[in-house]
Amino acid sequence: MSGIGVKVGISLSITFLPALWYAVTARDDNEACENYGQEFEVNPCYSNGGKVIVDCGLCGKPMTLVTATLLAPQPEMS
Repeated sequence: MSGIGVKVGISLSITFLPALWYAVTARDDNEACENYGQEFEVNPCYSNGGKVIVDCGLCGKPMTLVTATLLAPQPEMS
């Protein structure tokens, strides 16, 4: 799938459209976690109500979204 990429810096935020699928990169910024500083790809990732939250699988804390790419075409779900 191809998409439209949005690269963000530390001071920018990502605006998600509701009910769409994205490929996102999330970074763990929790210094107490073994995953600290690592980036993870989440594809596909659903923007439920225009909100995307990715939690670390080890510590359970929310991760920082680094990039987001709107998937085009959107995955078909049945």
